[in-house]
Amino acid sequence: MSKLVIVESPAKARTIGRILGPEYQVTASMGHVRDLPERELGVDLEHDFAPKYIDTPRSSSVLKGLRSAAKQADEIYLAPDPDREGEAIAWHLHEVLKGVTKVPFHRVTFHEITRSAIENAMKQRGSINQNLVDAQQARRVLDRIVGYQVSPLLWRKLEKGSSAGRVQSVALRLVVEREREIMGFVPEEYWNFVAKFSGLSGDVFQAELAKIDGKKFRIPDAAGAQALETSVRNGGTPRIASVERQQRRRTPPPPFTTSTLQQAANSFLHYTASSTMTCAQQLYEGIDLGKSGAVGLITYMRTDSVNIALEAQQAAAAFIRANYGEKFAPAQFNRYRSKAGAQEAHEAIRPTDVNRTPDSLAAVLTPVQLKLYTLIWKRFVASQMTPALYDQTGVDVEIKGADSRDFTFHAVASVLVFPGYAKVYREAETDENAAAAAQALGKLHEGENARLQELVKEQKFTEPPPRYTEATLVKALEENGIGRPSTYATILRTIQDRDYVKRQQNKLFPTELGFQVNDFLTGKLPKLFDVGFTADMEEELDHVEEGKLSWVNMMREFYGKFAPWLKEAKEGDAPPPELVKPVLALADGLEFAPARKVGRRSYDDAKFFRSIRDKFAKDGKISAKQMAGLIALAARYAEKISADRINALDPETKQAFEDAAAARKADAVQTEAAGDAPGMPPELSAVFEAFKDVEFEAPVTRGRITYDDRKFWNSLRTQAESGRKLSDKQLAALGRMVKKYRVPCSDPGALPAAMGMAAVPASAGGTAASGPAIPVEELSAWIAGLKQVKEWAAPSGKGRFTFDDKKFFQSLAKQFGEGKTLSPKQVAALKKLADKYGVK
Repeated sequence: MSKLVIVESPAKARTIGRILGPEYQVTASMGHVRDLPERELGVDLEHDFAPKYIDTPRSSSVLKGLRSAAKQADEIYLAPDPDREGEAIAWHLHEVLKGVTKVPFHRVTFHEITRSAIENAMKQRGSINQNLVDAQQARRVLDRIVGYQVSPLLWRKLEKGSSAGRVQSVALRLVVEREREIMGFVPEEYWNFVAKFSGLSGDVFQAELAKIDGKKFRIPDAAGAQALETSVRNGGTPRIASVERQQRRRTPPPPFTTSTLQQAANSFLHYTASSTMTCAQQLYEGIDLGKSGAVGLITYMRTDSVNIALEAQQAAAAFIRANYGEKFAPAQFNRYRSKAGAQEAHEAIRPTDVNRTPDSLAAVLTPVQLKLYTLIWKRFVASQMTPALYDQTGVDVEIKGADSRDFTFHAVASVLVFPGYAKVYREAETDENAAAAAQALGKLHEGENARLQELVKEQKFTEPPPRYTEATLVKALEENGIGRPSTYATILRTIQDRDYVKRQQNKLFPTELGFQVNDFLTGKLPKLFDVGFTADMEEELDHVEEGKLSWVNMMREFYGKFAPWLKEAKEGDAPPPELVKPVLALADGLEFAPARKVGRRSYDDAKFFRSIRDKFAKDGKISAKQMAGLIALAARYAEKISADRINALDPETKQAFEDAAAARKADAVQTEAAGDAPGMPPELSAVFEAFKDVEFEAPVTRGRITYDDRKFWNSLRTQAESGRKLSDKQLAALGRMVKKYRVPCSDPGALPAAMGMAAVPASAGGTAASGPAIPVEELSAWIAGLKQVKEWAAPSGKGRFTFDDKKFFQSLAKQFGEGKTLSPKQVAALKKLADKYGVK
């Protein structure tokens, strides 16, 4: 008999094939074989959201081979990964292959790829879990509807290629809101006090001021700090008010889930979520160990469960006793509680064989694989060990101040007396001075007097919340119920690939585009991209998976809310009908110019006017963009429109019309002065000439969009040479290319200024959020003036930071001199320096 086993990847197929032997043909589907079409919605909104599946572009040859193999098989085992996505792949394979064969299909899942696990899985074969399939299908349809129906709104307002995602946009919102917290943070001053005391033994110990008159306190300024210092120094004799000794237990952390693995790998190894999952996939699917063949080294890596199989716990206990001693193995196995909604049928991420120590695999793993395997192995072994024990001593020292206030200083020290799990896995470095501190505190007795040896006051400032790292963002997503183990890495990769977020020194910064996309989406569709609503949708998907909710009913409920939200977002900026009618009257009855073609585009004023007029007659409304186009059209014929019609406009619309007409007249005068010959203004010609020796970067593809700097630059030059004016967006894009390629120029601000780009960030360092841009000339004047400063203030330290005016100015001057943008904060700091040193 021939048995066909279908898995997802070739690596997994090779490993499993060697284990099952020649009786089985093990082949790979290469992931999904069917999906929604790329160029259309692919969801029938009128008929229960029925998805329209088509073969994926890369699956045609794969399906051909699978159909051929299926015809020859007596049994077919569908063995994609054990999660929603894998279940959906298994269902699609069944749908595709059931038409070519009548043999039985079986669903098998491999939570680890070892001989015993695979043999057991083949014996426990089952059928496809339709609830899991429905949950995956619901997520796919949900994401498709949001992406395809919301993204066009972004294209109209921002730029083509921008995209909205149901979950990715909420992740972006978290990053943007955190950045705004940081930008708006106002530091507050406070003071800390640390004293050194000695007891009767003579040993010196350190304590921090903890309470004043038995209460927590805050000293907000230098005057208060000086008064407190004086009171303590001139106060009574310090007295040991209490000595508390106790033993503390620190329990081991649970084994890894997907999110905690991504967090730990990012924190300790600086791996991104995507690289962590790629490496974990390799360890799961199998590594060739030489004589013993290929074997999976870890269990399935997409899980939110902390459960451990009994056999694995028994093996770990035996390993711990043999290698560390009886005291390190608990009398009963450690058990951990998974978060609500976790898939308890799954296990946590662990090594498939605890006896395969990292050292034993060093020769067969890459450095990246070895570091991740070591992290997983240590965390698992530690999770099965006894707690670490610490002897902790806490001491309170009281002083009656000269101003009659009671000051309480507190000291605490912990010493590790039994390492337990910390023998294998430590999450923080050990304090090397802890033993000496504990020894000094251990000699103190309640009621004895002490001597104040030293009192140090330290000025501090409150700090803003830290920027997200990939680790902390994954943690925030999980805590807020957004996404699931299989989606965290994709979410983080998407917001970075879309250029909404940049990762610098392991910190996540929203880009200007990221700010714009977030502000637009949360402004237009606040309920859709609300953190709570997104979490509720995830919970409903879980209910579909559990069989508690029909996926169609879930979609009906969602779309019943979504459709009105989307309609409101599309029409929210529509001008009132009473404002539209007078504008339509401006152009009504005009004799429009003949249709004309410029490049590949055709312009037909009459046709455009009729389309707007007819739409308004049919729907009773037009969009704000259409209103602006209508005003611009009328402005082209301003001299033919009567004053009565113009005066019938409301004041704001009238001003927009007159501004457009004046701008058009100015363009006409400029064109007449330049003559009839086509060509670009000499200033703009100089800009393009400056690019003559530039080597452009190779084209880059992000999603479905290819960015080709050379092709884009050539299109701008062709347009300019034909005499057609570049738009503000095109000028801004050209300005960014000037910065990006550091086009040679004696004055970094000259090129943007010559192009009339006063609003381009490169020339100003301002944004809509930070206020008006500073002219290039003013920045240049500040820098030139500061270069003349002969005596700079001496560097000063505040906490961990050293402030050096001279070095800071030199870094800003260098950045500006290279034509790079100064951020709003840098511009503000430069202005402060100019004011400080009297530069005008």
